[in-house]
Amino acid sequence: MNYPFIIHKSVVSSQVDFNQHMHDAEYNSVFSEVISEFNHYNGLSLKEREALNYTTFTVEEHTTYLKELHFEESFSVRVRIYNYDEKRVHFFLELFKNDETLAATSEIMMMGINRSTRRPASFPAHYKSNIQIYYDSQYDKRWPKSLGHQIGIPKKGEA
Repeated sequence: MNYPFIIHKSVVSSQVDFNQHMHDAEYNSVFSEVISEFNHYNGLSLKEREALNYTTFTVEEHTTYLKELHFEESFSVRVRIYNYDEKRVHFFLELFKNDETLAATSEIMMMGINRSTRRPASFPAHYKSNIQIYYDSQYDKRWPKSLGHQIGIPKKGEA
């Protein structure tokens, strides 16, 4: 798989809330769908998961909302891998407006799971190999400051 993995989408009416922009939960849904598509193309399609008795769970997620998206607005999501091991992948996704303005980010920790035991399990060899190839092909290793961002309100007097 070539880097970067990019999915193009548009905001549909069912994603718009009473503030007339894409609802916050819809961003998370989009990010989840993009990870599913990424996994599909890298050897973990639903058919392959069934045959391997294997799946993945999201074990941690953090979304940052930077710009509004409105009805029928087009956007793209790019997948980056910050790190990985035998059974986990640390993804960083960036959602861009058509003009390349960064609108949202999502940091996701995904874990491989044996479907019979419902316990963590090592990735299938072909998937791990594809993850390694993708990770190694990332030409821009400068990570955004929002990676690992901790939520909080600065104390008065601090900036």
